[in-house]
Amino acid sequence: MRLYAGWMPWRVWTLWILFLVRGSFYCAMMPLWEGWDEYAHFAWLQHWLDKGALPGFHDPVSREIDESMRVAPLPYELRWIGPPYLTHSQWWALPEAERATRVRMLKSMPANWAHEAAMHSFDFYEAQQPPLYYWMASVALRIASGWPLEWRVLFIRLLSMALASLAIPFAWMASRRVYCAALIAIAPGFMIDVSRVANDCLAIALVAVLVWMLSREKTRGWSVGMVLGAALLTKAYLLALVPALMVIWWRRRRDLAVALLLAAAMAGWWYLRNLALGYSLSGWMIHASGAQLLRGVVEINWFSAAHVIAKSFLWFGGWSFLTLKRWIYLIVELAALASCVPAWKRRGEKLRAPAVLVGFYVLAMAYGVVVYWVGQRVPNLPGWYLWPMATPMAAILVTGLRAWSRALALALGAIDIYGAAALLVPYYAGLAERNKAAAGQFLAGLHRLDIPLWLGVSWILATLGIVMIVFMTNYEGDS
Repeated sequence: MRLYAGWMPWRVWTLWILFLVRGSFYCAMMPLWEGWDEYAHFAWLQHWLDKGALPGFHDPVSREIDESMRVAPLPYELRWIGPPYLTHSQWWALPEAERATRVRMLKSMPANWAHEAAMHSFDFYEAQQPPLYYWMASVALRIASGWPLEWRVLFIRLLSMALASLAIPFAWMASRRVYCAALIAIAPGFMIDVSRVANDCLAIALVAVLVWMLSREKTRGWSVGMVLGAALLTKAYLLALVPALMVIWWRRRRDLAVALLLAAAMAGWWYLRNLALGYSLSGWMIHASGAQLLRGVVEINWFSAAHVIAKSFLWFGGWSFLTLKRWIYLIVELAALASCVPAWKRRGEKLRAPAVLVGFYVLAMAYGVVVYWVGQRVPNLPGWYLWPMATPMAAILVTGLRAWSRALALALGAIDIYGAAALLVPYYAGLAERNKAAAGQFLAGLHRLDIPLWLGVSWILATLGIVMIVFMTNYEGDS
């Protein structure tokens, strides 16, 4: 007999709660600024609170952020800055007394530094981001304005992770498959992406809501327009939703027109502002001619780019770019590709909207790869940009894999526990070299990072609990 808690099965409620437990561990475990581009996203928040205006690329970050980066261990990706800014391995190589001094400095920074310009000239590259997430998060940050910096960052991380967790119930509502909610709840790359200060979390939630709306016959244009407008004010790469919606609703022209007009009224001003300032439509400062883009399409090694994107989508250990063994990525990638053929054959199972959304988003990612290659000579984009498609991608995977979704959930759970326990925690705690597994140092690492043992144990149990729920659920009867 199925037990429902209100409008949703108990299994989905449990998955949601277990995800929040897992997310709380990640938010606490990831060191300050270890989240991808986290300092720059937090700088956006501070700028809005302090100035009440949209930031520009040449605005300085705060002195508080600068000084915290001077004394705290930094991600490996920021090694180019040089002393006194130190990566995790360099920081832990310092004498214990000097480390203790740096910790005291971090905890005792004056509150007024949040309103002063940085001494070091950091790039404020996240000024390109649309404002909605920052407007929302700034309300919470204002409440916590008197807290120490580390506590404020943790608070916004938890808020962001909780916001992204809305994808779990909406994935179930759209597909009526517990497996869809479970794959999102246990995906390690998803967890690493949303356990930081960044606007991706809101993009993920809004796309999940949109997928649910498009799965319903009675959804009206004005409601989709509001969600689409909010999405366009959250992430510029969600412009891919516009042509996708045009394909999905091409027979519902009146609702389509209402949705597009309302979305344009809500978000159009921000994109027009970019053009007026001389930026690209999406806010990028990278410009490319048609001829350069065509050359880029030919020059890029697309097989290599796809592998890098898939790799950094599945599991990429924070901004220190820790990675798993190559064979682990290949197994999961092949399983995901193999699911596409049966998913196409069963495409009548509410897959039209998810497939169209993912298809146009992948095209947008490919365009981004070409533009990034032309502007920066980097032949790929980070795979974590794919996570806003978590809900439609989960629907496609589950439809293709069916009962084999259990095996994928088991593999993702194993990757999650191994990655955090053997790679992330030991490295962040200075007990292992970068990308060297040291699972035996997990407990010592928790102690060094001041992570309560109960939180670490809760994370492992929550991960195992999600796997158990998946194995307790039959594909044919999981709705």
